Amino acid sequence: MKATSAVAQSVLDLGRNLVSGLRLAFAMPVSLLDFRVSVRQLLALAVLGMLLDALLDYVRAGPGSVLMLHAIVYEGFDMAVLLLTAALLGAAFRQPHLKLALPVVALAAQPVLGLFGLFLTLPGNQGELLGFSIYRLGERLSLAWLAFVLWRATAVALSPRAPRFWLRSLSGAALLMLSVPLVYWAYQPWFYAPPPAPEQRVAQSPNPASEQVLIEQPQLLYEALADLDDERPGVTDLYFVGFASYAGEDVFRKDMEVAQDLFDDRFDTDGRSIALINNPQTMHDVPFATVSNLRATLSQIGDIIDPDQDVVLLYLTSHGTRDHKLSVEFPPLELEALTPAGLKQMLDDAGIKWRIVVVSACYSGGFIDPLKDDYTLIMTASAADRTSFGCGSESDATYFGDALFQHALRVEDSFVKAFALAKARIEERERAEKLTPSQPQIFVGDAMARKLPQLEAELRSRRSGDTI
Repeated sequence: MKATSAVAQSVLDLGRNLVSGLRLAFAMPVSLLDFRVSVRQLLALAVLGMLLDALLDYVRAGPGSVLMLHAIVYEGFDMAVLLLTAALLGAAFRQPHLKLALPVVALAAQPVLGLFGLFLTLPGNQGELLGFSIYRLGERLSLAWLAFVLWRATAVALSPRAPRFWLRSLSGAALLMLSVPLVYWAYQPWFYAPPPAPEQRVAQSPNPASEQVLIEQPQLLYEALADLDDERPGVTDLYFVGFASYAGEDVFRKDMEVAQDLFDDRFDTDGRSIALINNPQTMHDVPFATVSNLRATLSQIGDIIDPDQDVVLLYLTSHGTRDHKLSVEFPPLELEALTPAGLKQMLDDAGIKWRIVVVSACYSGGFIDPLKDDYTLIMTASAADRTSFGCGSESDATYFGDALFQHALRVEDSFVKAFALAKARIEERERAEKLTPSQPQIFVGDAMARKLPQLEAELRSRRSGDTI
């Protein structure tokens, strides 16, 4: 009976703490006496917060996601940071009760913030219903609300009659907020949605190995290359080459179509652009994205450009591997993956001097070292040891493709500045969704750094109608 009574009392105390936390979060009158401060309540609130985090992660990942138990390490780290911060404040302010009172008060208000986060998550990680700008505004409000809750938690845990009360409460809240980026850095989701197997993704797709497709493909490549316009003497021409090589997910095709349309319309590549795509929807109309087709394309462009003046932009989008290969897949065809060394050899053999290489894939930072030289600009969606985000047939764009081609390059003429805008947008989005940062990378060769302003000025001038 005593054990049952103790459990019932703990449940009542938990309910009282949650109600008090609700009042605290919504700026209603509350004092430390309204909370039940104990080690048992600290553990109960920690477990409740963990379950809420798991629910949020499940909603983000969607049905069919896989439980990742290593996320408990993050939960333990989060709790350790909170306890350590409270202990430091207790020692600094000479109020030992803070080491337990502050965590209990702060955790009691966390479910309210978690439910607000759940509301933001429901429209989808890309903000399909509300729009991503409104979604980002909600995340900023959530961060501001968190700062307010941490300040109130500190103020409630302190005694109002304590010396320098306002200074102490504000400095305590500031210290707690400083720990937030550290906690986000350690974040690990409870649920992860693995991509379906390749055979599942293309099981119902038309067969690229059918006789009709195989007959059409050589002619498609020949016509696409024959349609490329020659370079114009005295003009710095930009050529666009796209390579979307993973057939199992439509997002790569979508990214490619957006990018090519953007460059044809805004960067004067109309008549000087070609896309190679692996996708069931385009296999009767567009050449396959294979290593041999890419080699032939670059060789043809190398023959028609002025190598000392013209610039070739190569956009690669696919899945990437940890050993820095770009997946080239269109089952049941057996296709060779694209390596950084192989790509460099193709560019060198084609005699293409001025190069802008954009790689949108996981681990794509691994392309930088093999490709970099004085005449090259390289932009990648992630660092060499990081994944990027936004893949999937239901996705309209990868995070990198969305940020660079649907936003940054639509308003910015400078490729380097556009990359900076895209990187900031991606970082903000990843923070909002508590994703491990992808860390997009850029490299600009010394000669290319001097070439870009000239190219961008000419493109801007032609867009305004001042020249050819």
